[in-house]
Amino acid sequence: MRRWLIIATVALVFLGAVLMTESKWEGDVTESAAAPLAEKAGVFESQLLPWKIEGDLLLFFFLTGGVAAGFAAGYYWRTLFPGKDEK
Repeated sequence: MRRWLIIATVALVFLGAVLMTESKWEGDVTESAAAPLAEKAGVFESQLLPWKIEGDLLLFFFLTGGVAAGFAAGYYWRTLFPGKDEK
């Protein structure tokens, strides 16, 4: 229980630090690279979430999910891919 409390505290402190830092650039990759191509094709942005996620916060969420999935896959590796029993 104490270990999960420490992990949650570290994650919240890191997330708070990321959210409170100011970006040097305006927008993100979507606005600078994909938006002009989408406008040229006549495709407009749709609102998927009820709130707008600014900057690279969505990338951080995907990265966090990938880390969690990688940890789970590594932890259950022998269960997921049974092989020869080494003794």
